[in-house]
Amino acid sequence: MKKDKVVFDFIRLTPNEKPEFGTNVIQKMTGNLRFPTPDESLENLKIKNDLIQSRSATALSGGKEATMLLHQAIEDWDDAMRKEANYVDRIADGDGAVILSAGFNIAKSNIPGQRPEFTAENGTHSGTALLRHIAIDGAKSYIWQYYMGEIPANEKDWILGAVTTKASAEITGLTPLTKYWFRVAAVTIDGTTAYSQPILLVVI
Repeated sequence: MKKDKVVFDFIRLTPNEKPEFGTNVIQKMTGNLRFPTPDESLENLKIKNDLIQSRSATALSGGKEATMLLHQAIEDWDDAMRKEANYVDRIADGDGAVILSAGFNIAKSNIPGQRPEFTAENGTHSGTALLRHIAIDGAKSYIWQYYMGEIPANEKDWILGAVTTKASAEITGLTPLTKYWFRVAAVTIDGTTAYSQPILLVVI
């Protein structure tokens, strides 16, 4: 019998969405008899929620220091929420209903050892994104494109971010606290492949 697991989808939420998710978890776990002794106290989660909200507001009009402080608050929030998710996973012991009762989501079944074909994550410096794709057989180069905001309606609106000979790229000069879509195509001896399904990343 398949056991349900907590999905750590909250890591990819925007700075504005994280406190909303956290508030829902706090509300659902408060007074929930299934979770009498959380690994991360609900009081601490609320403090980290409030900190992201206040630093998000400051970062909108602040400089590099304000952005760095927001980045730090997000990392602290992510760590605390991972800790809480692991606690819920342990208590639930595969029971999806128990997981959902704590405000977390259930992971979909994955093939063991399988990793995503295309990933995007924030770089070590503000305003950068690290893109990776599973190497494509016969690829001579990779074309990386991006777009800020919503997915563009026209193909010509995509912006060229980089062309590399390896299946990874770092895109720089992006606007912090902004949603970006990324995609990639490979150039082979048979021509250029179709672009990958776009993926979303909030650059910080």
